[in-house]
Amino acid sequence: MSAPVMRLDFASTRKRVGSGAMALLATGVVSLALTLAMYQRYSGQAEGLELRLAALSGGPAEAQESGDEAGKAMADAAAAIEELATPWSKLLVDLEAAAADSDKTVALLAIEPDRESHKVQIMAESRTLPAAVAFTERLQKSEALVYPLMDSHEIQDKDPYRPVRFQITASWRLGT
Repeated sequence: MSAPVMRLDFASTRKRVGSGAMALLATGVVSLALTLAMYQRYSGQAEGLELRLAALSGGPAEAQESGDEAGKAMADAAAAIEELATPWSKLLVDLEAAAADSDKTVALLAIEPDRESHKVQIMAESRTLPAAVAFTERLQKSEALVYPLMDSHEIQDKDPYRPVRFQITASWRLGT
């Protein structure tokens, strides 16, 4: 038995690449170019959005990506939502209407909301105690407030007109 003949030709001519292979290569090159162009466009948009986010939040966007900062950002967002949920317009309209109904005998001094418990403390001053009671009763007819009650009152003896300073606590209605 003899061994098969082996032909070694190190200088042979190459086979020609077919048209199908060339079309596949061209498709790959075009796809690569489109992918790079889209990547550049979207990375530019992402950088622009990060700059806008940094400008709106007042700090670098990279600092907000950490876990603690993200939690703080979520808490701030929740506080902003809670602030927006406070029915300020209706509440202030009702307070102004009650003050107008008092024939200018009651002056509002302070309004302090407690967003966690949905309560508001109103500090006011009136010329007389009956005017303060009438103001409180008028607030009980309010659409924005629930159970407005006079917590305390004090006659200001140092003032020559002796006005009555009083404090009212009420809850506000959600969804008004």
